[in-house]
Amino acid sequence: MRAVKVLLALSVLASAMLPSARSQEGHFLAGTRHLYIHCEGERYGPVVLLSTGLYREMSDWKLITPKIASFTKVCAYDRQGLGKSTVDHLATRPESETMDEQIADLANLLASAHIDPPYLLVGHSAGGILIRRFTKAFPERVAGLVLIDSAHEEQVWRFQAIDPRSVQGPPADPAVIKRGGGLAVGALLDWYYDKPLIVLEHGKPLTFQGPLAAHTAEFNTAVDAMARDLAERSPRGQLRIAIRSGHEIMLDEPMVVIQAVRDAWQEAMAQGTSKEE
Repeated sequence: MRAVKVLLALSVLASAMLPSARSQEGHFLAGTRHLYIHCEGERYGPVVLLSTGLYREMSDWKLITPKIASFTKVCAYDRQGLGKSTVDHLATRPESETMDEQIADLANLLASAHIDPPYLLVGHSAGGILIRRFTKAFPERVAGLVLIDSAHEEQVWRFQAIDPRSVQGPPADPAVIKRGGGLAVGALLDWYYDKPLIVLEHGKPLTFQGPLAAHTAEFNTAVDAMARDLAERSPRGQLRIAIRSGHEIMLDEPMVVIQAVRDAWQEAMAQGTSKEE
């Protein structure tokens, strides 16, 4: 009888989501500008949405999107001023946009492209901060998270505590840090999560040049501590190490990312099923 209930619940969950074309792409209105989004696969369960790192383009996902598209719809997009979104004459320099504006852009883009929740959000580097903030703004829309070598909101001031020279120039400006989603000196991240969460961390140690090289071990210890901190913020959090990867895990070990996305997606599906019972 339980097996029948599970099958019925899965059927209800699937039928509640309209089937989508295997490919969808183009520019869609996101607030005051047009952003480019590309989707593959037919939807079954949460849509996987890929968010790139700072100044990165959606081509970063070229090795993983076909595999994810084999089990559900997957979408990648370029933020304003980057990649194919640069064709919009209204686009401005990407560093001028605040994190709140990026979140609004994403919400508007998904609405314009008629990509309905729930979403499984995948964020690389600074994209990890973006998807965490999106989850805080729209918790009911997000079914799970995968963080790929994610930046941490406390990262800048923790690095500066090791060596003030670690961040120099405009990026060290408190206003710039806040605009990018970072926290002021000594401020602690207030974020917890109760849905599927997988954190991927690079396995190859970071290297530094010049005076910072003397603090290599300290920087690597801090990066590992922040990755573990993110994983521990959910009772369902996992930390996985991509042992052969540097910062771009989706390019160095794409199968590690694909497996993490599939695992989080399946857990989100199971969670959705249990709610239907």
